[in-house]
Amino acid sequence: MAIPVQITFRDVPPSEALESRIHQRVERLERFADRATSLHVIVAAPHARPQGASHRGQLYQFTLEIRLPGTDIVVRQDDNDNHAHEDPYVAMRDAFEALERRVHDHFAKIGR
Repeated sequence: MAIPVQITFRDVPPSEALESRIHQRVERLERFADRATSLHVIVAAPHARPQGASHRGQLYQFTLEIRLPGTDIVVRQDDNDNHAHEDPYVAMRDAFEALERRVHDHFAKIGR
């Protein structure tokens, strides 16, 4: 069963290439989170930069909200000062890896 995905872009123009990469990561996630009922992906590039970081490029932040039977899991990259996240694909990869770990941990707890 395919996880229904909603992608929201905030303070950044929509990107078909990034959306395509997000869908690839969702396919990977579906292999072990097949009971997920929804996934909301928020891509943001806030205008405000951390104090003292004016020389750095724009940092991308991803928020992933997955709904599983009995629980919701949320991964946020708020207040992230990771210079590598100037690349939206790196920020996306890190967010999905964190989500995959959290989903694995959840299923390990419930014995699935």
